[in-house]
Amino acid sequence: MRKGSKRLLLVLKTFLALVVIAAVAWQFAKLLQKPELYASELRFRWEYLIPAGLLYLGCHCVWGTFWVQLLWGQGVRIGWLAGMRAYFISQLAKYVPGKAWVILWRVALLRKYGAGTAIVAVTATYETLTNMATGAMLAVCLLPWAGLGLDLNVYHGLALGCVALLPLAAGAVNILAAKMLKNRRGAEAKPLPAPGFLLLCRGMLQSLVGWIFLGVSLWLTVAGLSTIEPAWNLDTFLEDLSAVAISYVAGFAAFILPGGFGAREAVLQKVLAVQLLPTEGAAAAPLAAIIAIVLRILWTAFEVAVSLTCWLANKRSRANETIVERIEA
Repeated sequence: MRKGSKRLLLVLKTFLALVVIAAVAWQFAKLLQKPELYASELRFRWEYLIPAGLLYLGCHCVWGTFWVQLLWGQGVRIGWLAGMRAYFISQLAKYVPGKAWVILWRVALLRKYGAGTAIVAVTATYETLTNMATGAMLAVCLLPWAGLGLDLNVYHGLALGCVALLPLAAGAVNILAAKMLKNRRGAEAKPLPAPGFLLLCRGMLQSLVGWIFLGVSLWLTVAGLSTIEPAWNLDTFLEDLSAVAISYVAGFAAFILPGGFGAREAVLQKVLAVQLLPTEGAAAAPLAAIIAIVLRILWTAFEVAVSLTCWLANKRSRANETIVERIEA
């Protein structure tokens, strides 16, 4: 693609992203002006909100660990802490237009560990694909709890099976392609990155743990903002888990939006409004909008804080390495 075409495409994506974000902001502004929201006292209970932010970090620790395991499987000698540091630093890049920035940052951070562009790109793709496929599976399985009036049927089952097989099928195709190209590339050429089948299966189980953390995080956020005492039961948790799975995957699917901003909040508000209707009445829709906004701010604040801490630690580590090299020279 020519340079002018790439620039035009970037401008178009940015414009569409701004249109979507503006539309969601306008809709949320209308919801927050409803008088029903202010008929009852809105409480911010930090004893719920702070653990919710920590659980979000816990989710990404689980997902980041899977990425480090994928790197180990490709022979990259990197410690867990160094890998997690690179993972969290690269998370800042997802708020920049263009999905490739996350991979580019990881390539730059892992260059000294001998991880080439192909290895970083493949492992990052499998990590993301596995996590989103697991989330999509949860979204389909939990449709009866989403409050959207949908139940599982044969078509949903087929869709579930297809989504579940995405990372495994991609792994099989990658392994097959690596074998087919081995002879053409020569005996001394490095093999193409190809994560093992068992590792991908284990990654889906780890991803499920991360999604459970996100579900509990939303559960606590709703409790921290609700105008009534929250319900602590399995059905309520499954409702929140379905809401977070549907909205998070929808935000990922809206690839033109940095970090899924706007799309995730719009979907989460719609699902939560239905779920909160029996207890909150007319205030359900505006309260759901506040929960969606607070959840985004909460998750982003914790993520940015940890990412910046990792960036400063990485900068100090590089400075120390430079000093040692000068002394040895």
